[in-house]
Amino acid sequence: LSSVEKALEYDKIRVLLKKYTASQLGTARVDTLTPSCDVDKVRYLLTLCSETKFFHQVYGGIPLNGLKDIRKSLSHAAKVGALLDAEELLDVRKVAQIPEDIHHAFKKRDREEFPNLFSIVDALPVFPELVEAIGYCIDAEGMLLDRASPELRAIRRKLYRLREDIHQKLEATLRSPQYQKAIQEQVITSRNNRYVIPIKQEARSSFRGVVQGQSTSGATFFVEPLEIVQMNNALHEAAEAEQREIRRILLELTDRVRDNLHELELSLDLLAELDFLNAKARFSLALNAVEPELNTHGVVKLIEARHPLLEFHHVIPTNVHIGKTFNTLIITGPNTGGKTVVLKTVGLLVLMAQSGLHIPAEHGSQVAIFDHVFADIGDDQGIEQSLSTFSSHITKIVEMLRKIEDAEYSLVLLDEIGAGTDPTEGSALGMALLDWFGERQVNTIVTTHYGALKVYAHTQQRMENASMEFDWTTLSPTYRLQIGIPGSSNAIKIASRLGIPSEILDEAQTHLGNTNVAIEDLLVRLQQTQDELETERALLHDKIREAEVASEKHTQLLQTLETERDTLKQRSESEARDIVANARKTIEKLVADIRKQQASKDSIQNAFSEIETAKKSLKTELPKKQSNQPKLKVNVGDKVRVKKLSRFGEVTAIKPRGKMPLQILVGNMRMQAAYHEIDSVTQNKKHHTFRRLYLISNILNPIQSVVSLISEGCL
Repeated sequence: LSSVEKALEYDKIRVLLKKYTASQLGTARVDTLTPSCDVDKVRYLLTLCSETKFFHQVYGGIPLNGLKDIRKSLSHAAKVGALLDAEELLDVRKVAQIPEDIHHAFKKRDREEFPNLFSIVDALPVFPELVEAIGYCIDAEGMLLDRASPELRAIRRKLYRLREDIHQKLEATLRSPQYQKAIQEQVITSRNNRYVIPIKQEARSSFRGVVQGQSTSGATFFVEPLEIVQMNNALHEAAEAEQREIRRILLELTDRVRDNLHELELSLDLLAELDFLNAKARFSLALNAVEPELNTHGVVKLIEARHPLLEFHHVIPTNVHIGKTFNTLIITGPNTGGKTVVLKTVGLLVLMAQSGLHIPAEHGSQVAIFDHVFADIGDDQGIEQSLSTFSSHITKIVEMLRKIEDAEYSLVLLDEIGAGTDPTEGSALGMALLDWFGERQVNTIVTTHYGALKVYAHTQQRMENASMEFDWTTLSPTYRLQIGIPGSSNAIKIASRLGIPSEILDEAQTHLGNTNVAIEDLLVRLQQTQDELETERALLHDKIREAEVASEKHTQLLQTLETERDTLKQRSESEARDIVANARKTIEKLVADIRKQQASKDSIQNAFSEIETAKKSLKTELPKKQSNQPKLKVNVGDKVRVKKLSRFGEVTAIKPRGKMPLQILVGNMRMQAAYHEIDSVTQNKKHHTFRRLYLISNILNPIQSVVSLISEGCL
């Protein structure tokens, strides 16, 4: 374990990840987990993790039930003549069954959704014949089944008959009056794999048989009666034959394993990878983690990031970014305010991302691929080397400087830079180190209590101050990082809250000096102003967003209204032209007919009849004037303007009664309104039909007038 991984507690991530593995195979893969600097490899690993996570969410994960590390058994089976016992063969069978289960789980899945997972699954060999052969011969408890071979079945039947004969013979002996005084207990037992009965010590000489054992007290002899000696011999021979047949079957099954050895080893390797992927996916779900965006230009942007080891406790999310407008971030603030947690969160999430793990943050978070990540966090003083705290820090920094020279992108995390020595010299050394890192485009995040470093960062273009927010009402930290605002250590105020007498605090401020006190007060006011501005900015952002939404809706409504207006206008103009043209033809025809018939009463009467017929067909469709009615004529589908909102909406329903009969959809909001609360904007198509019919009627009236003039002889 490297010093950086130890400082950032990367090893504890491995410990957490192991809890989600299904076998020792997956656990062994977790032990090999290390960050990579290869951006293509990291992107592939992250994508693979995302695919596995999605598969787990939708389909319940990759089936790995029964997965076990059988590498020792496979290594043993590789030797010709080797024999795997029934338990080992059962383990092989369980593992050999898993690939088929996985193929079945992926059978109807979309390859485009899981392209990288399918590349692993496609390479996974299956072993249907081996699985069937072992399952046919061995049951779930590891016993060889009679069906494993005809010979085994025959031998076991013989064993059954022999045992039955022996038991019958011994039971007869136990019941015999001849032997009642000699028998110690009415039981059949066994000694030296031979059936016997217990005989009293004093009756031993009178009982014919072979002594196979004696009780601890010596009061009982276990005797094999002479009449079953041959039967026991036959039973023993049959039992040996059974073991020979079992061994032959196990050897045959082991040979089958050896025939599939290469494919089994490949399968085991791929199953270990799938177990590892399953663990990473489940770990991501447990942390509510996301796949970060990767870049190769040193930008880190973490949104609502949480320290993974504190995820299951109450922890304030962190927003932090570096590498775009600045490369150096100097974090100040009180002790126990969360500065060190920010350092560890940034470093650990970068290492996790470069290891192909999702990070506990929000979508949109970015992580750069760094050649090196360095961290000097906490007091790691080496007693055996007699190093002081300052010397320990400097030793680590020297090692960083040496490696950074050969790297393109590096991330440096320093806790309490320049600490452990005189503040003036420590500040000067800190400035020089920050300059050196900055010149080489190293992303550097440091914490400090030195006021000089705050001022220095403020004067440098590629440096930025940050602080841990402090609640002045409770005089306690909120653990939120504020970039752009230098912090105060608040030592005197915290001491006051903890009970230090006021005269001591006043004396401390005197020693601190007016200038420093003014700077601290300025930082406090600056932080308070920043808090107010952030609140106002958030409110303004919400208002702007609401205005943009409303503007977009109004624009869409206006476009709809203009389109409808233009369409209706074109349609009305076209219909009007047709009506005028038809009216002209009608007048010309009537005039010609009247003149041709010299204005006879019949021709004039026919002309009037045609006009009256046309007018009657239109009369029922003419619109009524609404001027004398108190409410607008509104129909479902009409566009209206709601006066009190100054917003447009659409009438979706009209109740026959009630003070507020109109239901109007304004954007995504439904509301009730009365007639006097709206202005009519656009009515539906029926209204425009009324207008067209009214126009036709107005054209027919002049035609009737023309006919009247003709009949009077004026034309």
